[in-house]
Amino acid sequence: MGPTGHRLTGIAAGCLAAVALYPLLHDMGLVAIPAGYVGGTAPDWLEIAHAEFSPQQRWVRQSVIPHRTITHWWPLWLALLVGVIVWPVPAWIIAPGLFNGHSLFTLNIAPILRNVVAGFTAGGIMHLIMDVPNPSGIPILTPMARSRWSLHWWRSGNAQEPLAGLGMAVLAAATLWLAIH
Repeated sequence: MGPTGHRLTGIAAGCLAAVALYPLLHDMGLVAIPAGYVGGTAPDWLEIAHAEFSPQQRWVRQSVIPHRTITHWWPLWLALLVGVIVWPVPAWIIAPGLFNGHSLFTLNIAPILRNVVAGFTAGGIMHLIMDVPNPSGIPILTPMARSRWSLHWWRSGNAQEPLAGLGMAVLAAATLWLAIH
């Protein structure tokens, strides 16, 4: 899937994470949406990709981590999801004060931080799910395995990708709206 599709499905994943978090944290759960947007592209930018000029006189994508290997390996994202669920965050984190190092107020940022990580993780998992229809697929057993899981539905850059992403984002936003109202 291309970047536009991953961004849209990241928004969808953030909306679905916000739906799951809303009964517990109400409006604080909404921070999962922009985090899902960022997480939706994370498996690609975590590869530390850049463009280089090739000897054939054109720009080619190069990355520190090969594409669709360790950053697209589902056990790592599943471990992050489990970590979010069982993460023992402190109940209150004190915001530093502006005068003489004394705290002017306390700010409960622990639930917000958990929601951000939950949205980011949901976006990353959605990225992997949306790479499965691509012929390249995602690695299953080991991150460097040649055998990958793929449904062979579409190639990257296909016009169906952004439409699928937009459809998912609209449905997830509608689900969030219904959960809030």
